[in-house]
Amino acid sequence: MTKDMAKQARQAKADRNDLFTAMIVGALAIGVLVYDAVRRLVELFSTAGAVTVTAPVPAQTITAAIGDGAPGTTDMATLVVEGVNTVSVVSLVLAIALRAVCLIAVAVLAVIVCQRLLSGVVFDQLNTRLTFATSIGLLAAGLIGPWFESMGLNGVFAALGGDFGDDRWLLLRDGIPLFVAAIAVGVLVIVFRRGARLQKETEGLV
Repeated sequence: MTKDMAKQARQAKADRNDLFTAMIVGALAIGVLVYDAVRRLVELFSTAGAVTVTAPVPAQTITAAIGDGAPGTTDMATLVVEGVNTVSVVSLVLAIALRAVCLIAVAVLAVIVCQRLLSGVVFDQLNTRLTFATSIGLLAAGLIGPWFESMGLNGVFAALGGDFGDDRWLLLRDGIPLFVAAIAVGVLVIVFRRGARLQKETEGLV
């Protein structure tokens, strides 16, 4: 019995350490997300009278500045473009800001869930709702960013006399990890929901 109690105590301590670590990582993630959003906004307007964007472009041969130069092919380029319409500029700003807001909200919700778990609250309706909101936030971040960025890049390419339509799907690549994470968190929602239901049924039998 003593060995079992000692084992349970060690496991409880390990769980607390893991939750503390997760909360610290969440706080750091919030700081990084804020910094990255500000950096990207500053970079967007780094050239007076123009916008600076990194966008998919038709694959083309370049000479990479490595050593004496090396031939290569690229399908991404940083463009500095003047004369972009206001709607497109606002869309580019929203793509950065809304994605950051969604991810910051996700990090905050995750920290709150960890704090509740640390307090011994596991299977309840609030944890289920918080986890569901986290999953939706990840999904929204993966969709909202590319959506507004696509609208913005339409104006950028139009200002250059081109069309952005062919490479639009490439913007979704950055959202794939967020979609996978949303699915993984969605599985946790099922676990919390069923756990809360089972706990409620158990309490009803007492």
